[in-house]
Amino acid sequence: MILRNNKGVSLELVPTGGAIRTLFVPDRNGVLRDVVLGRDKAEDYPYGCFGTFIGRYGNRIAGSAFPLNGKIIHITPNEGKNCLHGGSGFHSKRFDMEAEGEQKAILHYVSPDGEDGFPGTMQLTITVTLSEENELTFLYEAVSDQDTVVNLTNHSYFNLSGEQNILGHELMIDADRILEVDKGLIPTGTLLDVSGTDFDFRQRRSIVSGKYDHCYVLNSGEGVKAEVYSPVSGIGMQMKTDLPGMQLYCGMGTRGAQGKNGQVYAANAGVCLETQHFPDSPNHPEFPSTVLKCGETYRTQTSFTFFSR
Repeated sequence: MILRNNKGVSLELVPTGGAIRTLFVPDRNGVLRDVVLGRDKAEDYPYGCFGTFIGRYGNRIAGSAFPLNGKIIHITPNEGKNCLHGGSGFHSKRFDMEAEGEQKAILHYVSPDGEDGFPGTMQLTITVTLSEENELTFLYEAVSDQDTVVNLTNHSYFNLSGEQNILGHELMIDADRILEVDKGLIPTGTLLDVSGTDFDFRQRRSIVSGKYDHCYVLNSGEGVKAEVYSPVSGIGMQMKTDLPGMQLYCGMGTRGAQGKNGQVYAANAGVCLETQHFPDSPNHPEFPSTVLKCGETYRTQTSFTFFSR
């Protein structure tokens, strides 16, 4: 399914994982560039988490278990003893998709009770909208017939320059703190001040290291929460969200991945801005809750706006 606006911006969604396979935006010279990593054909998906929507729980849950309503819920481990991105996850599932004109798509998936160990049958709807202002919006909505946990995101790898890696992209993140993590990237519960560290992107600066796989605690309030810019192409992207966190992942694991048009991706071939609740929140009552009560509606929105100069 292809969405497009009158300014030449277009994206292709594929049913598996609802993945964004291509996303074309104009550079400073008006040349359309595909700014996401992926594969050549829809049937090549799933391919890792390239471009896919993630659930039931984005990021990690320690020990693949968490307490809920006085019980310990056990879910599918897929990263050692931990669970990453929900186990087999939504990235491997086929979404039903319907178009509403050329600029909106509605994605549906029903996650059955017990899928990857998560309780409750969950009805998921993701509305993908492309505006004439080059704003790409994801509206996530979910309901469950039992209490459960949910943390949804999109796992697109962005490369705004078309070069081998994203080192040299300029990045701004409106966050004073990150989550401290252990060797398994599980939060310890401590929030660390970014001041004077390599994690401080409060002023836009170049990405000079691809080591990042960390959750930023976004500052409260409205406005742009992150911005990425390529001095090579002149393409920029601003992110807004109502979620408390954003996982910055600079694609350390993309080395050797088979990409589009015969490409073999290098390490750090793309950068992910995964808006989300904090990893392992079900095991940290001091974090914002990710519990979705039976009959209530999970609703959150993230947008990416593209510009060139």
